[in-house]
Amino acid sequence: MFPINQRKILILLALFTGGAVPIQFVTLSFGYAQLIKQVSLGPRVVITAHEFASYYIPIIYIPSILILIAITFYSRTKYPDLFRRIVVGLAVGAISTIALDAVRQSGVIHGWLPADMPILFGKAATGSGSFVHYYPAGLFIHFMNGANFGLVYAFFWGKRKSVKSAVLWATFWLLLMELGMMTAPPMGPMVGPFGVNYAWPQLFILTFIAHVAFGVVLGLLTQHFLKDEDKGGIFRFLRGSTS
Repeated sequence: MFPINQRKILILLALFTGGAVPIQFVTLSFGYAQLIKQVSLGPRVVITAHEFASYYIPIIYIPSILILIAITFYSRTKYPDLFRRIVVGLAVGAISTIALDAVRQSGVIHGWLPADMPILFGKAATGSGSFVHYYPAGLFIHFMNGANFGLVYAFFWGKRKSVKSAVLWATFWLLLMELGMMTAPPMGPMVGPFGVNYAWPQLFILTFIAHVAFGVVLGLLTQHFLKDEDKGGIFRFLRGSTS
């Protein structure tokens, strides 16, 4: 049904390097700390997460980003549909992260979140206690995660038949992320499922609203910037069919 060719290989490689690898950085590094090393709380969890990140970043994370960049430039003229989904997905995902942060910051201010995510990510990535080192790295990872969620959405769902459909599917995608965030590392072991051991129900309500805001903006912007020939999900995208 899907004979292998260069275009399909590039689509799947872009999905892997632009989706799975960057998105899983946080889960894998903190999963190593919390589930394997059994360190769930306190400064030690970040130090232990850095043990994993110090290998993951140079060996997997950075090479994956470079591969994605190469695919993007290569596909610009050869596979414009692939180029559009990469660029639109990454761009609107990063922009949608601003909508998420507009809600998330109230949780930081009121203490409903156990940590500010860019700080947590940055310290795990750099192993540094210096703000000028860990915060830019943490912001990059935070917005890169949002961009990667946008890329995955653009690849799997593409342009929908209506704006309503786009918003609903994008929100569904982000609520899957909410479910993962509330049960998987680092948040799950740190605060209990859905925050029941920390700030219940404020933490859950806050993150739920934040991910809905992300999904609504993601759906609207993706629907606007993708072209009519980008209609259809991942299987139609792989076939190269818009019929």
